[in-house]
Amino acid sequence: MLKNKLFWIFLILVLAAAGAGYYYYSTNAAAAQQAASTQTSMQTALARRGDLSLLASGAGSVTPAEEISLGFDESGTLIELRVVVGEPVEKGQVLARLQTKNTQEAIDASIAEAELAVLKAQKSLDDLYANAEISRTSAMNNIAAYAQQVRDAQYTLENYTLPAYLQGMDAIEALDQMKAALDSASAAFEPYRFYPASNETRQALLEALASAQTNYDAAVKSLNYEHALQVAQANLDKARAEYEKYQQGPAADDLTLAQAELANAQAKLALAKENQSILELTSPMNGVVMAINAQVGEAVSASAIITLADLQQPMLEVYLDETDLDKVAIGNPVEAIFDALPEQTFSGKVAAVDPSLSSISGVQAIRILVQLDPLGIERTLPVGLNASVDVIAGRAENVVLVPVEALREISPGQYAVFVIENGEPVMRLVQVGLMDLTSAEIISGVEAGETISTGIVATQ
Repeated sequence: MLKNKLFWIFLILVLAAAGAGYYYYSTNAAAAQQAASTQTSMQTALARRGDLSLLASGAGSVTPAEEISLGFDESGTLIELRVVVGEPVEKGQVLARLQTKNTQEAIDASIAEAELAVLKAQKSLDDLYANAEISRTSAMNNIAAYAQQVRDAQYTLENYTLPAYLQGMDAIEALDQMKAALDSASAAFEPYRFYPASNETRQALLEALASAQTNYDAAVKSLNYEHALQVAQANLDKARAEYEKYQQGPAADDLTLAQAELANAQAKLALAKENQSILELTSPMNGVVMAINAQVGEAVSASAIITLADLQQPMLEVYLDETDLDKVAIGNPVEAIFDALPEQTFSGKVAAVDPSLSSISGVQAIRILVQLDPLGIERTLPVGLNASVDVIAGRAENVVLVPVEALREISPGQYAVFVIENGEPVMRLVQVGLMDLTSAEIISGVEAGETISTGIVATQ
């Protein structure tokens, strides 16, 4: 019994020792393996000198710097075409001629009619000045005459002895009162009209009627004198106003109207003289004939028949992915290679950027116009010629470059890298310039040839 118990105790001690030994071995082995893995997983690269460009790539085609469509101002029959498609033309050159519907006889008649209208309008203006002088002189005469009438009427009124009972009364008021008194006296006398003259009542009423009549006549005379004065004064005021109206010449309204009628007649005469039996279509600029949409002998309306384009200043219409918006700005340099001229690179700059996106086959794109440099262009580039285009948002030459994986962002816009010194990574702050998807320009903090860490990858 005791022997069996000692056996089990010995077995337990052996197993415990074996377990401790295995744990010690496995722990140290794993640590050593991890250390070895850590040393071998650190990746490095050399800082080097090189060039870095930030590009926005797209496709484009040649488009005219300027394109205009020309036509006649009138309808008629095209009688001559002096150019063909593709022909260069100069400013002022006659491109085509048109026979209008106007005959020379009809044009001459319209000119004569317009000239007559000008003469009539000029005569009306001249007569206006002459009549103004007559009106001014007549107004002066009227002023003198009406001034005398005012003085005479005023004198008569002032020397008229107004009955005491009418003094202090308005002329119209006095007339009304005297008329009422006269009507009352007449009504009172009427029943006694045919009584004998010896009748005392009749005689008294007759005397009252005569007195009322005298009073009424006095009121009428006073009113007539005042009326004469007012009429004379009104005529004098009118004559003065007439004189003022024509003192400086014709009345302003009449003069404005006459001058406008003369100007209108002169404008119509100018238009009549511009009418021609045959019209010439001239080029307003130097360019190349791109299209002709009419034939000699064809009736044409007042619409465009010839298209001109300026091909001396080649332009590219380019479409870029909307994600490249940050790389596109007016003035940015551009490099272009045409499919038809793959051995030559053309340079230029961004001349315009559309403010809104364009939809190309359902994809949103940025549309820009590129002005190509005329130097190096020895031929006229045909409109529509396709090209591959790079817009250069930034370029650095012979600068220190490191892989972007080496950068560690400390804070927004502030970076550091780990430089290997004596076999150990040491952190340094660096100033970063241009950066693309693979490389970054180091302005300061790292020199070309130094070894830097690009990261540590944990292994399983």
